[in-house]
Amino acid sequence: MIDPAAPRFRSVSPLPWVLLGCLAVMLPGCEPADLTPDDVEAGPRAIVVAVDALNEEIARSTLEPEEIPAIYGLLEGATCAEHAEPAFPSVTPASLATLWTGAYSDVSGAGAGQQHRLPRAEHTVLDRISGFDHRVLSAEPLWITGGLNGVPVAGHHVTQAPGTPAFLRLQEEGDQAGARDRREEAAGAMADEMVSVMNGYNIMVDPHRAIGPDDVTFTDSGEEGAGQWEGLETLESPVPPRTFWWETGAGRIHGVLYGGAEEDTGSGPAYDRVLVNTRQAVEDGVEARAVPVEGQVEPGAGSIDEAVDSDWRGLAPHVSPALEIPVDGGTVHLRVRLFDVSADGEDFLLYQPSMHIAESNRSALREGYEEAVRGWIGNSAFALYRDGALGPTLAEGGDGLAEARYLETAELMTRQFMRGSEWIWRELEPRLLLDYFPLSDAVDHELLGYLDPEWPDYEPELASRIRDVRAQVWRLVDLRVAHLRALAEEADAGLFIAGDHGMRASWLQFRPNVALANAGLLALDEDGEVDLSRTRAVAINGYWITVNRDVWQGGIVPEAEVGDVVAEARQAVQGLLGPDGEMVVTRTFTPEEYQSRFGIGGPAGGDLYWATAPGYRSSWVRTGSAVEPVSIWAGHGFPPDEPDMHTVFCGVGPGLEPGRFPAVGLNVVAPTVAEYVGLPAPRDATGRSALDAMAGPRD
Repeated sequence: MIDPAAPRFRSVSPLPWVLLGCLAVMLPGCEPADLTPDDVEAGPRAIVVAVDALNEEIARSTLEPEEIPAIYGLLEGATCAEHAEPAFPSVTPASLATLWTGAYSDVSGAGAGQQHRLPRAEHTVLDRISGFDHRVLSAEPLWITGGLNGVPVAGHHVTQAPGTPAFLRLQEEGDQAGARDRREEAAGAMADEMVSVMNGYNIMVDPHRAIGPDDVTFTDSGEEGAGQWEGLETLESPVPPRTFWWETGAGRIHGVLYGGAEEDTGSGPAYDRVLVNTRQAVEDGVEARAVPVEGQVEPGAGSIDEAVDSDWRGLAPHVSPALEIPVDGGTVHLRVRLFDVSADGEDFLLYQPSMHIAESNRSALREGYEEAVRGWIGNSAFALYRDGALGPTLAEGGDGLAEARYLETAELMTRQFMRGSEWIWRELEPRLLLDYFPLSDAVDHELLGYLDPEWPDYEPELASRIRDVRAQVWRLVDLRVAHLRALAEEADAGLFIAGDHGMRASWLQFRPNVALANAGLLALDEDGEVDLSRTRAVAINGYWITVNRDVWQGGIVPEAEVGDVVAEARQAVQGLLGPDGEMVVTRTFTPEEYQSRFGIGGPAGGDLYWATAPGYRSSWVRTGSAVEPVSIWAGHGFPPDEPDMHTVFCGVGPGLEPGRFPAVGLNVVAPTVAEYVGLPAPRDATGRSALDAMAGPRD
């Protein structure tokens, strides 16, 4: 592995000597504020995309080159690290914060999906905050680096954005003035027109919905609202229109089922379409027609191939146009897909994608983005699929129809992400675009476990069918990568691809809180809640154990006793045996031993981390047994040095030489791409640029 502390520099374009010195040695005091915009010369443009859960070995062992040609093309034709190690725990908010800042969790402040809330003196050890929240960030991300140096940088649905980092780590370390100054400086950068940051994950107004007759109130039979629709006669329906409504987070939505001409339905009069609106009127409503899905066991192959041939615009062709709805804080867009409707209109399945407010650091940016994209969608409808709302799944004995329906939701998500990337890249022309795509993570959480022959309930025939469905979803991920590469190539720009972690199947659950309770380190009250007055250690998530130090509000352990409590906790978890009689926890880690290696700990982190045997995942559940069998699932969060948690770091474009170079940590990505486009590294980066390894000669 490349030593992250070793100085290295290779410039793709000329840089001023003051900047060269800063990049070459990465001195902690070398700050962007020492430079003026005139000091930062233009380098090549670049796109950086984080493909969630991309692990090279898993991709190669489960997918063929013809199924993901763009990804294989990068792995075999770009300059790539042997692998990249994620943050610890290997979870999305921690690793993506590392990608944007060049620092691991102890410095970045982002450690897990749910982590400790700072400052400690104002919160108990149980108080949690999302690791995706901008307030957890204590390190400078690349978009702020761009703003401080007068270089246009854009972030497309990046984590810990678009708010200003709080830099609470500095405050915890006693630097109140420093934290305040960094917040003010960052806020100024975020207000600069050079900075364009979008994030739609913070505010979901309404979730994905599968809507049937039992989910709506009909108004065509004398009930509330009957007869109040305007323009029904203009539909020229051969069957009586059936009107209804349902409630959403964006308000009441009105719909009408009706039929087309007999030559359209291919039979006699029948219901075959729906129109929806925010008011009871045909005018300005949007329509969707019931069109069968294109396949079952191998869903959607035709539509994806068509999308590739037509520059992705064939994706999700049967989803309605978008209906714009103003809401508090912004605008959302409603679409629907009519998957099925009975000829008599008594039964139907209507899919409504989730609705999000796309936040940004500037109102003009948000307005332009919404006008171009017409409703970004953050995730596909796997929750509906898992719950059987799209029909019986293959695992439940289904015939593939549910998977085919699900795939259309993934197509829509992919299309909307690509629309956003294209608009930002072409219209705003940033020198650096930071982008993200989570579909790969979603599909592997749901389906990868079925492919693991070590799973006790593994079924080869089911695995084969699920493998083909998974490949179709990964084909969409590949299409997204191909689109970004095309955008980069048309601008003679570089494309860098990285991931945030790998994936692992599990069917057993390790519950550290139960182990702590059994060891007398954690106490519950009569309601089953943690009693902090008697608790010395607790796991607030499934990734680490924290000592209830007296620096926390209500904490009881003095600093002098912390080491003893950690030792007891280590003994409690290492002594657990699984059903096979083998150790459940195979390794443990403390910040004192591994902070310099993995960047664990810090004010918002833990005191004890662990690795588990194959087949296990961890949970913060406090009841039951310390080890329990659970449903099949694939996940991450495991130690970053374990091969199935590895991810990738590759680059292709001007100045980059194809080939392989030694493994790196994800904290090299931000300094590397910063150097490539002519920026200084983010101020808090602990990694060093790997650009000379990527641009240098190959053996």
